[in-house]
Amino acid sequence: MENQLEKKITEALENVEPWQRVPTSVEGAFLVKTPEKGSHKTIMVEINPLNERRTPIKRRGLFLRQSMELEKFLEVLQNESVDELLKTVDEMSNGSEAQTTGGLETLEI
Repeated sequence: MENQLEKKITEALENVEPWQRVPTSVEGAFLVKTPEKGSHKTIMVEINPLNERRTPIKRRGLFLRQSMELEKFLEVLQNESVDELLKTVDEMSNGSEAQTTGGLETLEI
């Protein structure tokens, strides 16, 4: 027997097209039905926070299929160096000229 959440998800995705977003009660979390491969149905969770107009901030958010993926992303996102890196990139982006890097080497931060 399916649990209640599985039943709600199945019903919510019953009549939607592949890649169509289905809002959930969690703000910024959407269900997305992906194209079937044979008889195998896949469902993803899209994480895409909402802006002040209550619309997703990005055209496409972060698509997750397994809870392990969320754990790995959270590890990276919670790293203090990522915050520092983003703040620096933000400051650079607000400058008068775009700055480019010379190579594709790993940047030590």
